[in-house]
Amino acid sequence: MSDSLERASEMDAPLQQLKQKIDAEPAPRSGGSAIGGLSLLLVLLLACALGAGGYWLWPEFQQLQHDTAVTQQNLQRLTEQQQQQLDAASQLQQQIQTEQQQRLTQLEQRLQQQQQQVLTQNQAQMQALRQLVQERDSAPPRHWLLAEVEYLLQLASQKVWLQQDYATAIALLGSADEKLSKLDDPSLLPVRQAIAADSKQLKQINVPDMSQLYIQLQQMRKLSSTLPLKQQQQAEQTVAAPGHQLSQWRETLSYYWQQSWSQLIRVRSAVPEDYFSLSAEQQLMLRTSLQQQLLLAQLAAMQHQSQVFAAALQQASDQLQRYFDADNAEVQQLGSELASLAAVDVALVQASPLTSLAQLQQYQQQLTESSL
Repeated sequence: MSDSLERASEMDAPLQQLKQKIDAEPAPRSGGSAIGGLSLLLVLLLACALGAGGYWLWPEFQQLQHDTAVTQQNLQRLTEQQQQQLDAASQLQQQIQTEQQQRLTQLEQRLQQQQQQVLTQNQAQMQALRQLVQERDSAPPRHWLLAEVEYLLQLASQKVWLQQDYATAIALLGSADEKLSKLDDPSLLPVRQAIAADSKQLKQINVPDMSQLYIQLQQMRKLSSTLPLKQQQQAEQTVAAPGHQLSQWRETLSYYWQQSWSQLIRVRSAVPEDYFSLSAEQQLMLRTSLQQQLLLAQLAAMQHQSQVFAAALQQASDQLQRYFDADNAEVQQLGSELASLAAVDVALVQASPLTSLAQLQQYQQQLTESSL
């Protein structure tokens, strides 16, 4: 409040000076004095209005200046905070970029290390391969021949145990012995003796040609569908007519009795020939039954079941003799083939283990130890 009074007194000081100057001047004339008084009154009113306006507006002006200063301070503070946030974000971004760069550098280093390791391994493998090739190239022909003989003996053993192909095994053993004979080395004599013993053992095994046997049975099945069956008609039994003599009345009575009742009832013992008058369906059933027995013999031969094979052939032979025409050449040929096949033994024969491969491996082991 004191500040307002001081400001008001400061503003009234010019008015007091102006009033003193007016009082010091001489009084004008009456008309002029009226105008002067009016002017003075207006000036006073204006001064009062200005004073009152200054009195009322000066606090507002100070408050406005104060608010402006506070706003500027807040704005400066916000600017500083924003700048700090920008600096922090920039530092964080720079830190993230640095970490990413470090990780990328580490990954590149690991990748380079792995590539270097793979390259080193490949180079080592290539070097080992080159050395192996050089060793094999510089190896004497003796080693190559022994390797070929070992492969032939291994293959022969597989043929014996896995496929029971004794003929191929004998051929492989002969080829291995031929290669060993080219070396002309007395130290290989035990190996050649083992090969000879294995070959002799396999040659003593009598194994039928299963493929040929299968094909033969297949052809017999096809032939059975065209073989002729027995189609004999039973001849009627007739009784000779008796004479007309009175002493033969018994024969005459018996003759006419048979003639009267033979057309109604015929009683006699059944014979095999009664079944030879067959219909088309019965003929088909007989041929199908014969083919089934031959097919059973095929399957038994492939599975090395000798008992089933012999039983199926015997059943087929019985059916052929009973129901088919024995005078036909094809029937006779099929019967002879069945008889020859019945003597074949289809049982699986197991050979003893081959000793030639083990003998050769023992020789190679001794050769390696002696070279060391």
